[in-house]
Amino acid sequence: MVFNKRERVIIVGCGRLGGRLATRLSDEGYQVVIIDNRPEAFHKLPDSFGGFPIEADGIDLNTLKYAEISDAQLFVAATGNDNINNLLAQIASRIFGVPNVYVRFDDADKERLIRGFNIHGIYPFKLSMAAFEESLFGKADDEEDDDA
Repeated sequence: MVFNKRERVIIVGCGRLGGRLATRLSDEGYQVVIIDNRPEAFHKLPDSFGGFPIEADGIDLNTLKYAEISDAQLFVAATGNDNINNLLAQIASRIFGVPNVYVRFDDADKERLIRGFNIHGIYPFKLSMAAFEESLFGKADDEEDDDA
């Protein structure tokens, strides 16, 4: 999936994932808005960050409107709370019609909540296990053998 570099990206959650993603996309020339209700979270962003940080509650519809979510091509829910992330992803997808929505879930069982929507799950546990299996066994567990 390739986006035009001036497209709007909204990220809620300025932790490790959200902050690094915001920085990378900003460095690549995207219009990045990052929202977090913790002022200290923005200290992780480098001085070169060219995006727009908003200290506010990302679930607040007025905050999302202020961030111009209706113009966003990409939305990422990256808080540390699966339930909040699910709610944010549903709002972005179903209310505002953001075409590309990503949600971070610690609990892979939450995947059932996003089936049938334009919401893509990011599962740190699954990614970690796949990387470990690749390193240890040379392939991820869910890959099929070519000999079968």
